Amino acid sequence: AERSETMLMMQQQDDTLDDLDLAVTRVGYMAESIHEEIESQNKMLTDLGDDLADAEEQLGVVMGKLAKLLKTKSRCQIGLILILSLIVLVLFFLVLYT
Repeated sequence: AERSETMLMMQQQDDTLDDLDLAVTRVGYMAESIHEEIESQNKMLTDLGDDLADAEEQLGVVMGKLAKLLKTKSRCQIGLILILSLIVLVLFFLVLYT
């Protein structure tokens, strides 16, 4: 009777260890999936950072050219440019919505 209790207890422990092995294996697969997802998102963030740096550089060039334009042109020309730009915007919206 004692031997059968010991065998039963060992069988229960084996079953518990098998269940634990399956759980650990599942956690390992989930950890691997999470690792791959994090690597993918890190690459996307790096690419985004590179794109932002490029955009910032291009914006600096445009701002420099705009500053040069504003320094070298007369007020009359700047006013005319603004008025013509406004007219272009109005015409653009009229074309879109009519």
